[in-house]
Amino acid sequence: MNKALIASLVLLIIASAATYVLRPETQEKYPRVEWMSDSNPQRFEQTELFDKWLREKHPELAKNKDLPAFGIKLSASNNQSTIIQAVSGVAGDLIDHLNVPVFAAMGLLKPLGEDAKKQGFDLNETYPNMEALLGYEGEQYGYPCNVVVSSFIFNENTLKRYGMSAPRETWTTEDFEKFARKFMENTNQGSSRRTIFYTIAAESLGETFITINVRSYGIDMYNETLTKCIANDKRFYDVYELLYKWTYVDKILPTAAEVASNDTESGFGGAAFSHFINGNYATIIAGRWAMVRFRELSESERFPMTMTLFPQGPFKNAVIGTRATGVYAGSRKYDMAKYFMEFLASKEYNDYIIKYADGLPPNPKYAIGNPDYLSPKEYPNEGNLHEKELEYAMNYALPVPQTPYFRKTGTSWFSFALSKVMAGRATAREAVDEAVERVNSGIAESVAANDNLAKLYNRDVELQHKIDAVKATWKYRRGKIISGEKIPVNWIKNPFYKKYYAHLGMLKGAE
Repeated sequence: MNKALIASLVLLIIASAATYVLRPETQEKYPRVEWMSDSNPQRFEQTELFDKWLREKHPELAKNKDLPAFGIKLSASNNQSTIIQAVSGVAGDLIDHLNVPVFAAMGLLKPLGEDAKKQGFDLNETYPNMEALLGYEGEQYGYPCNVVVSSFIFNENTLKRYGMSAPRETWTTEDFEKFARKFMENTNQGSSRRTIFYTIAAESLGETFITINVRSYGIDMYNETLTKCIANDKRFYDVYELLYKWTYVDKILPTAAEVASNDTESGFGGAAFSHFINGNYATIIAGRWAMVRFRELSESERFPMTMTLFPQGPFKNAVIGTRATGVYAGSRKYDMAKYFMEFLASKEYNDYIIKYADGLPPNPKYAIGNPDYLSPKEYPNEGNLHEKELEYAMNYALPVPQTPYFRKTGTSWFSFALSKVMAGRATAREAVDEAVERVNSGIAESVAANDNLAKLYNRDVELQHKIDAVKATWKYRRGKIISGEKIPVNWIKNPFYKKYYAHLGMLKGAE
């Protein structure tokens, strides 16, 4: 009996050893760092580019002259699977498509600290105002793979066909209404089924349009310390009502029914891109990343384009976003992974992004003054959009509203609110107030469930009381601040208010 058990145990050990040896990672001739990303074919090209860069930039790392020191192994993932794997302790070494503040607050990312400074991938090597997208509590946890500032892109041929041209840079929502109305009149579609529109539907303009407009009048979704949602404000209600008015009263935006009835072959970028190419939309919301699709067109099919900021109020702003990568806190290969972060800030990687138009390059120094970026000779039809998106990123753009104290679920409550308004199921005030209540309830639940988060939250609530006390000293004349104390810059966590109060001259210590 004992002999049989021992024999079985020996066989199991042999089988286990064989299984381990036959695993792909044990068959590899050199170490690989796992990069959890999407299945875009460009990712495979980027891993090959990394191998070449590492050999040339860091030959001292290679122990065998015939093999790279290490390489990158791609692992397809999505946001939901990534966070599940990270919490379970089995994520890859590098995590792509990061919401950095959320992952960092959960302790899932490795701080990059001094290595980012030493190896040239710190916050000074990317665009202004990116700290909220790449850091948390004063520490950097990520670096961009690419960057985007989505704006209005116009098809100049479509505008010309209907006797119009692109608006000036500083257009307002009143200008937008006037131009869209004139465009719709010039299309002469009457009461028949409409297929041609100035721009996309209100639901597609969505939170980006709302965010830019309310910020242009001095308010954001969250307060200065990101501890409370404050969108229950007339400036928010007005934008929701305006989008409804443009759709169902003025009839200058397509309704949901018109969008559905005008469905077309979509492909990359969706149906809106196809309508834009075909002349059914004069303008869409996108960035230079859209050129990935438009460069597929034959030379005879291409059309001249122009980019402008969103129509808005007096404080000019835009929204910046990024596809960021960070190092998983549980990785045992940080000493290798940090070189991939360095690679993302390198000339070789940035030149790749510039060449293939996959958004803005993560390191702007490789785009500024670079004719290959600003005016690619093969694509003269792309007009000013490369120059303008870079200008917006450097001067106007701010991250989307987000707080580390609210864990977003699959539902965006403010998009949900817009859907309710557009469907006539709630007034703007009712829908927005409901969204505010849901977000603030979510903040309370997150804080109650995490003691460490609660300490940070309570600290920031105290800061908010101090900020409110300073703001109580402000004196106004005709809606403008004329006197009062200034707010210390290090009290403010919300990047919008840092920039806005500096613009007003009401920030202390920002010099």
